[in-house]
Amino acid sequence: MSASTYPYLFATLGEAAHQLPDDIARALETTLTATQAANAPGGPTLLDCLQRIRQVEGADGQPWPRKGRTQAQCMAMARIDRANAGLTFLLELLHASERVRVDGEDTQHLPDDAREGLLLACRGLSEYVDVQLQAA
Repeated sequence: MSASTYPYLFATLGEAAHQLPDDIARALETTLTATQAANAPGGPTLLDCLQRIRQVEGADGQPWPRKGRTQAQCMAMARIDRANAGLTFLLELLHASERVRVDGEDTQHLPDDAREGLLLACRGLSEYVDVQLQAA
């Protein structure tokens, strides 16, 4: 069983789909495909989003451009892109909380443990990006 044979099932269950017998997987894929077709005019469905995410979306929601890269390289670049977008947001939030701490009223301050959590999240994401860049 492969993701290309049962794309909706893999979008729904991920690697757990490997544990299903082929006849059950086929029936579920048929049902999911029919559900997908029935929901198409109404806009994106949860299954649409899951499938796109598994097809290596970058932070902008678009598939990462191949440009001579392998699928694994595209996946690594998309993960780096998403982690970098998350890191940028966390740093902006941390910067804003610091401005409020310095210039705002005491009632507006972010608690110390929340600021420390933001710092730890930034460190973790930057370490992840570094590891991914070295592997790519």
